[in-house]
Amino acid sequence: MSKGKKIKKIVFGFLIAVVALIAVAAGVWFLALNPYRGNVENPDETLALDTVLTKEQAKEDIDYVMEMYRDRHPAWLEDGNERVANVEAQYLKELELLDSMTDEEVTVLAEWQMISRIMHELYDGHSNVYTQYNETICIDDYTYFYEYGLPAKIGDLTFDEALEKFKAVYQYETDAFAKIMFIRKIIGSEACLRWIGYDTSEGIDMTFDTKKGEEVVHFNFVPYSESKKPEYSPDEEDRGWVYYDIDTENGIGIFSLESCQYNDEYKKVVKEFFKAVDEAGIEHIIIDLRNNGGGSSMVADHFLRYVDIDGFYTWADNVRVGDFLIKDERTFQKNGRLDPQYSGDLYVLTNTLTYSAAMDFTMDIMDNDLGTVVGEASGNLPDSYGDILCFQTPNSHLQFSISYKRWFRTDESKTGQPLEPDYPCPSEEAMDKAYESILNS
Repeated sequence: MSKGKKIKKIVFGFLIAVVALIAVAAGVWFLALNPYRGNVENPDETLALDTVLTKEQAKEDIDYVMEMYRDRHPAWLEDGNERVANVEAQYLKELELLDSMTDEEVTVLAEWQMISRIMHELYDGHSNVYTQYNETICIDDYTYFYEYGLPAKIGDLTFDEALEKFKAVYQYETDAFAKIMFIRKIIGSEACLRWIGYDTSEGIDMTFDTKKGEEVVHFNFVPYSESKKPEYSPDEEDRGWVYYDIDTENGIGIFSLESCQYNDEYKKVVKEFFKAVDEAGIEHIIIDLRNNGGGSSMVADHFLRYVDIDGFYTWADNVRVGDFLIKDERTFQKNGRLDPQYSGDLYVLTNTLTYSAAMDFTMDIMDNDLGTVVGEASGNLPDSYGDILCFQTPNSHLQFSISYKRWFRTDESKTGQPLEPDYPCPSEEAMDKAYESILNS
């Protein structure tokens, strides 16, 4: 064999080896390491709550949830995590309960309650179990809540007693967030009322405290589209999820973000906002993140590119990849500036529904001393789990999410603390409070 042919053979063999190595690495990644393996993007509709499963099917579903917890959640790779021990203990209790049932059949509702009690023990607001139906069934008239406020009693339980039943099966991080979610999502939903133990077969009674005394109102359940709702005035019309206002008289620019969506529309509105701020000579910006449930943390990074700073510190995190925790330390992120640059004051409005990436946005500003926070503490904690994977149980088709990252507060001296505003006040007063602080300064 000639020297040239030998070289070609060696090179060819080397290339084959490289390709094989890449193929093996890719196989290991997709089959054993990729956190998103098995992630469900288009889940099936959950079976009706009264659907009957065998005990074996219910156990298979519960075991599947625990398998995903153990296989994906970073808490299971943390030494001495007491909450993991509590989840495992609750799992065994639920299996004992399942075995003790004299009937060999289990409803989807009962399974949902069992899985909920297990997941509750981790107190991870991003790891949830829930139903998904094409049509929501709810109370037939919401106007009573706007006329009388919250009910004093739901069925035979006081409001606080019902709330405690909800908190026993819900997955949350702060009591304030659990309460507001109970108010917003549970009281009116037939499925959720059944979830916390109510019999809704004949509707439900709620007792309201009115100026004339107690009034008991009976509600039936109908599709959400058929329920009676209060009429909104024209000035309450939806302006979209990102918009701004320029108050030239007081030198204030108000940027409102109701969802952390990092896309072309967001970048376009941010650019237009800072251009308007620059042209009007605005010296104070209010960022309204109230009721923002989160999304992408890139929205904060992009917004701050227009702010005249060299950079800011970002949080540390742990990312679970297979059976490994990849740990990223807190770092200083240089600011990739965009024009026009803004050098005035920043104020952030928050409330209990400021969550996840919206909470991160707030933390970027608070823990880097870039501005002032006004309103209520955010609904989840800076030291928390997040970035979810989505699955569904094989038999009941209950949907559930599992975190695969853990976040740590940027200001490490405040580890474990919520984001307490500089000027605490009720959510509905936050804008006025920010204006008061700006104008008095």
